[in-house]
Amino acid sequence: MTLLKSSPLGQLRKIGIRQNHSFHKADSDLCEPSSVGLGLKVPLASESSFTPRTRPHSSLGYPAAAPSLIADLSLHHDGQKTLLRSPSNSDSTFSSFDNEVQPRSYDPDPLGLHLVLDHPHAAGDIIFVHGLGGSSKKTWSWKRDVHNFWPEWLQQEDGFPAHRIFTYGYNSNFKGVGTNLNITDFAKDLLFQMLVYSTESEVDCVPIGTLPIILVAHSMGGLVMKKAYVLGKHDEQYAHIIPMIRAMMFFATPHKGAHYAKILNNILSTSLLGASPKAYVGDLDTQSRALQDINEQFRTSCADLRLFSFYETFATSLWIKSALIVEKESATLGYPQELSNHLNADHHTICKFENSRDGNYISVQRMLRLWASELFQSSDLAKAGETHLRNEGEPLTHVRRRSSTSGLAKNIEAVMGVRERAEDDFDALRAKTKTGTCQWLTQRPDFQQWSEATEHTQSPIIFWLIGLPATGKTILASYVIHSLMSYGFNKTTQYHFFRASHQNKRTAAYCLRSIASQLAFCNDEFRAKLLDMHEETGLSFSSRDQNFTAIWEKVFEGIIFKMRLKPLYWVLDALDEVDIPTSFINSLVKIRSLTPIKIFITSRPTRIPSGPAACGTQIFTSFLSQDDTRGDIRVYVHDAVSEALPDDEQQMRDDIMDQVLSKAKGSFLWVKLALKSLRDNWHTQEDICKTLTEVPEGMENLYVQMLEKVESQSPRLQAMAKRILTWTACSWRPLTIAELQTAMEPEFTGFVRLQETITQICGNFISVDNNKVSLVHLTARQFLLNSREGAPAFVAPEHGHEHIACVCLKYLCNEKWKRIFKSIGNSTSLVKNASPGQNRLLLAEDGNPLLSYSVCYYAFHVSKAPLDSEKLQEALTDFFARYCLSWIEAIALSGNMRYLTRSAKFLKAYAKRMSRRPVINRLDSLSLKDSGSDDSRIMRLWATDFIRIVGKFGPNLIQSPSSIHRLVPPFCPRSSMIGSMYSLYGPQARSISVTGLSSEGWDDCLASTGLGEEGAASQILATDAFFLTLVSSGGTVVVWHTETCEEVRKLRHGEYVSVMELGRSHSLLATAGSETYRVWDIASGRQLHQIEKPSRALIMMIAFGSAESELIVGLDDCTVICLDLETTKQKWQFTSPISGQHRGCPLIMTMSPDKSKLALSWRGKLPVVWDMYATASQQPFRCRGRDRMDALLSTLAMQWLPDSNSILILCHNTKLIQWHIYDEELREFDHVKPHEMAISLDGNLLLSNDHMGTISVHTFPRLSLIYQLANENEFIEKLAFSPDAQRFYDLRGAVCNVWEPDALVRPDESEFEDYGSSVATEPVIARDESSQSHITALACGFADNFYCAGREDGTVCIHSALDGRKVRKVCSHPSHSSVIRLAWSDSGKFLISADDAGRIIGKRVNLKAENVFAVFPVLDIRVDEPPQQFIFNKDENLLLISTPSLDRVWDLNSRQEIYSRAWNVDRGWRWVQHPSQSDLLIWIDPFMVYTFTWKDLEHADPPEYSASEQYPSMPTSSHGNDVLFAATTNNKQYVVYLSGTGKSETRLSSGVHMEILKISTLEDQHPHSLVSKCMTEVASQIKYLIGIYQDLVVFLDHDYWLCTWDIVAELQDVTRHFFLPKDWLNHSTLPMAILNDQGTLFCPKHGEVAIVRNGIRL
Repeated sequence: MTLLKSSPLGQLRKIGIRQNHSFHKADSDLCEPSSVGLGLKVPLASESSFTPRTRPHSSLGYPAAAPSLIADLSLHHDGQKTLLRSPSNSDSTFSSFDNEVQPRSYDPDPLGLHLVLDHPHAAGDIIFVHGLGGSSKKTWSWKRDVHNFWPEWLQQEDGFPAHRIFTYGYNSNFKGVGTNLNITDFAKDLLFQMLVYSTESEVDCVPIGTLPIILVAHSMGGLVMKKAYVLGKHDEQYAHIIPMIRAMMFFATPHKGAHYAKILNNILSTSLLGASPKAYVGDLDTQSRALQDINEQFRTSCADLRLFSFYETFATSLWIKSALIVEKESATLGYPQELSNHLNADHHTICKFENSRDGNYISVQRMLRLWASELFQSSDLAKAGETHLRNEGEPLTHVRRRSSTSGLAKNIEAVMGVRERAEDDFDALRAKTKTGTCQWLTQRPDFQQWSEATEHTQSPIIFWLIGLPATGKTILASYVIHSLMSYGFNKTTQYHFFRASHQNKRTAAYCLRSIASQLAFCNDEFRAKLLDMHEETGLSFSSRDQNFTAIWEKVFEGIIFKMRLKPLYWVLDALDEVDIPTSFINSLVKIRSLTPIKIFITSRPTRIPSGPAACGTQIFTSFLSQDDTRGDIRVYVHDAVSEALPDDEQQMRDDIMDQVLSKAKGSFLWVKLALKSLRDNWHTQEDICKTLTEVPEGMENLYVQMLEKVESQSPRLQAMAKRILTWTACSWRPLTIAELQTAMEPEFTGFVRLQETITQICGNFISVDNNKVSLVHLTARQFLLNSREGAPAFVAPEHGHEHIACVCLKYLCNEKWKRIFKSIGNSTSLVKNASPGQNRLLLAEDGNPLLSYSVCYYAFHVSKAPLDSEKLQEALTDFFARYCLSWIEAIALSGNMRYLTRSAKFLKAYAKRMSRRPVINRLDSLSLKDSGSDDSRIMRLWATDFIRIVGKFGPNLIQSPSSIHRLVPPFCPRSSMIGSMYSLYGPQARSISVTGLSSEGWDDCLASTGLGEEGAASQILATDAFFLTLVSSGGTVVVWHTETCEEVRKLRHGEYVSVMELGRSHSLLATAGSETYRVWDIASGRQLHQIEKPSRALIMMIAFGSAESELIVGLDDCTVICLDLETTKQKWQFTSPISGQHRGCPLIMTMSPDKSKLALSWRGKLPVVWDMYATASQQPFRCRGRDRMDALLSTLAMQWLPDSNSILILCHNTKLIQWHIYDEELREFDHVKPHEMAISLDGNLLLSNDHMGTISVHTFPRLSLIYQLANENEFIEKLAFSPDAQRFYDLRGAVCNVWEPDALVRPDESEFEDYGSSVATEPVIARDESSQSHITALACGFADNFYCAGREDGTVCIHSALDGRKVRKVCSHPSHSSVIRLAWSDSGKFLISADDAGRIIGKRVNLKAENVFAVFPVLDIRVDEPPQQFIFNKDENLLLISTPSLDRVWDLNSRQEIYSRAWNVDRGWRWVQHPSQSDLLIWIDPFMVYTFTWKDLEHADPPEYSASEQYPSMPTSSHGNDVLFAATTNNKQYVVYLSGTGKSETRLSSGVHMEILKISTLEDQHPHSLVSKCMTEVASQIKYLIGIYQDLVVFLDHDYWLCTWDIVAELQDVTRHFFLPKDWLNHSTLPMAILNDQGTLFCPKHGEVAIVRNGIRL
């Protein structure tokens, strides 16, 4: 803050600065200032003595009189130079002139179309069109200085595809003599200029119309280019140009007119300088007929264009008032494909940017970059460009990444989830740094030793600067960053500023994501590896993924530390504010990297690793003293005082500086706040001395004085200040000015300039940087939120969070959101491109600044609010009952469903507090007692619903956010909150219904996957992207996708495999066979290494070393060897010294996670642990048993905890013991009786099962039960956690079950310090429904009333199609056989079943009464092969039984076989009843189609064959195709069939193709001749073909939407109806899903059938 002396000039300057309607420069409006003079630049007598941007004011504070109205319109004052700018507050809407001291060029800009930037390999053209009163270059230049012409900056942006840059200028000056030109004339000229340029005969000139064109316009220029587009559309001369116009960007274009156009023409008509009204100005009026015509014509012709409209948010000064020139409603088109956003600028500065760091410029260039890249990739020039850019041997994907900045930024953001620029924090800090300060740090010998160290070790080199709070550590960190960049390390310097006030930026996980993002933008090699990892594994880390360990292992250890890059410099500020300081620091010192890494750290006094704890890392420690910063503080104070006091007051300057420095005690913050407290009393020497005396020493005392100032204001201002401080101190992250202003409503409205209000009434507690409001320091937050001696906290945290939660909830409780979200979701271009990384919620934030904060963070504030708040309970009740689905829709629009999961965690934490609130017991003493509160139960149910919504519908909701209203509630259980409250949403006649499932609650089982013929699995492992099952006997590892639970591939080791293990990054897998060790890349399935086994010893364990280039193998001769994977050579060997009782082969061998210790156990002996890096004389750690009967003598399993300091030991009698090695402590857990066990990666959870198969999850350290899955007599082979411990897997023979209990989604206890783990959580008890006898075959009954199900236990039953209840048992096959085929005749008379042993049972069924069937035997036979198809003839007296080699025809009346025929083919075929000839069958195989007669299975019209041929010639069986499905349409015109993998021309990536035959032309033919391109494209969408409904093909697509396609329609007529929940996607049962003639879907789920009605009507 500039300090002003009490002098006439000082008072004048003071008035000018504080005046609300200060006069800033303006460059255009509906008018743009001309380059030649209309107005008079009024010189100020004292202009050189003060800031040139401030014009004089009268003593009353009004602008000084100008010579004339027009002259006064020319005066101006520049806006502030900030990245998020204040409004320019121009003197006039219609004219403004630069009043600059610096030299400027006044040369007029050229008219017409001019090429200003060329490129030999341009991918497109960008043409800039100015507005009214503007000019071709100055319109786009900051301060109208053409040296700041920002379109030229675009080509300097990393990855921006090369484009030619054009400007178009036209005479739009509104001064001078009259003109009859209008917008149409300018538009015609623009078209003509483009045409003329395209016919120039210059050498190598690329005509306009050859490359894609992007048009960019300001104000009236947008109307010009719209009119040009409309005219060109209807003129053949421009037929080659108009189609190449692909996108238009508008800056404050008055699409619907502007009210000030008429005012301007009125002023011009009365001007003393001879100006006259202009026709084109009249075109801008809101009532203009010309404007209405342009809009109507453009609306009907712009469907193929990309459109983006930026609108102004700051008012422009109109002489005696300020106003928005073009309102948002006029500046946006409102078309479906239009995107729009605000810029922090007024009408003049909306198209001008100070530098490339300007927040407005960044928004604009990113949008242009996105368009340019998309157009480049979609054009024919893309291939040519890729060829030109491609290096020899470089993958094409890498070329495309380099050529597409939008893809670059988008992909990095999608992987790492960092949307905020780290540069914003850095730039804000550098702006506060005084020139010449901080230099002492880089001159210190220890700092120079750190920065200049050249020796390369794999350990990092750390410089740790320690200082007290508020002593300038953050500024020093920013100076270090600046210095490193100035030394040329700008691409190898990454940094992060931890902020306790920002819940994301305070986390170590966010720090890692930010550093990785910065490095990815600067380093092509790392970026390629990062994106490859994402593409291969699907891994990404969003802002909700706060799993530090996962990011550290996968990105840093898995990629960065394995690369050889130039030395990296990391600057980490305020490390003491990180959420997990110990884990983070330990990880830093343990870095082992091939790339040298130097780390600069600042923190408050904290424990710094030393000695063994430093793990060999060199750490330079420096303590920040008062002497270090005294010089910097003096400079800071000197500059502040010198700006206010004249040179002749040197003595006073020195006195002030001495007094401030004597009290500062090294605190920059104290100095800053003290000087701010002086600013309003800087008048006389007496005032200064008095104020200095009253400023207290120490931050605490200064805060008290600041607070007293706040409390001394009027009650209204005090309440306003308290609200602002409450939001600032309690918010999840710093709010923007717009967010805070909205949050203050309706209690406080009508702020003129909220930022100035904050400065005036909040006692200097708040700073505003980059338009974001935050407290000046962490200590200020602690002061405001904590009580002091005898005084309560000024901001009571609980009540502050209560207020914020209520405001956010009220903001979300608005019907308008449904309308807004629907308009976004209905945008065709957005829905098509929807992806998890796309934040479409930003589109809804236009004019709704608090939306994003409310959506994402209301639950956080609820979790911190008081439990007795009736106001909050009412708000929550209303929100959940009426608006929570719209909230979920908003989250889906954001593209990040983890916001919903995180909100559920906070709500669960609040429910936990409610259920354990203190109550009074009978003895009238306080105790924690379960109150059984309904509010608590309901809150838990809502939280559970939200977690389940993410797990079961997340990806589909991102694709279709609006489906939360119609499609999700019916699939929620009846007892769920969403299912009970919203399932009847919409007109009942058209609403979808789901029945048949007995469970009224959520099912914890996500999927059950079968290994099929591979056999029983012996081990399971899990990564984020995959889970893996090992079939030891066959040496096969089956890889499954975690998202879909589908089989991805098989890794064939080719020999018996005893064990497998994952690498730290979870990208590599090691398998140990009987003869070889092999290493695999999981994502690609490639075998990377194969090493012959060096000895005959049996393998006990296998693991990767600390670097994944090493493989460690433990053998049963007590030897551990380490192998180099690249050279296959042995690096080291450790042999356990066997002595005395420890002889022979050990029973168990396991290595600690840090690869330093080896645990061994022998039968009948106590376990021992060897330190493999200890000296030879060191003895092992021995487990101390009590007696000879000690359970530890019979050890069954040992598992290390992640800290490598303790082991969990499972004994033969199911006793569980934890052995703390160094403390020699044994801890028994008698309440846990495990048979198998697994520990989560973070060491917080134990997963176990007992001998009955009941699965339990316990929490360390006490092993408290939190979840139990009850089973009866289920043998579970192995268990495994997912890396995030929110999912677990169990192996039961050849079946792997996947579980996702919501109980595992736990609140982060670190967020709830007041309510920690001391309050126990009630365990969740569930039953395992997956253990029911599974359905193995389905058949539809007649009239939509019944269906028949066959099961794996051999039973066949009829069920009601209304509710799924069993109606009648039809028959039973042997219990050891599974029913594999069912057929129910169309009349419902016959029901045929077959099992996997070849037994076929036929029954005649008769419906005697409602739900009463009589059953009569028809046939019971056994065939040599399992049947693959049953077909009834039309009269239902004949039955075709088809097996892989033989077909039989049975007479159902006589119950005898009448004909059989063997086929000499070894591929699958299908039979179809001929739809029009009842005596014929249609044979379909992958290559030929025939017709046969029912009576003898002979050709109906046999072709002529040679005598040697008994069957038509067909391709060889090596093609191996099978017909998987065949059916006729209801209109009897087509046969539709699906065939399996083959080598035909129609082969698709999915391995299947669909073909359609027309019955009317059916004859012996090659079916592939009938395949159309459209059919091929439709078939590529098919995941599972369900069947035929009427004349529609019904299928599940790859996103598991149920879709239909009309055979005679085009591809765009594929209709999506609804999607299946994720837990229905069991890929062993999903192919059995069927659709009956009424459109009802029957889908097996565990042992039941889900019945979905009315879905196909949606």
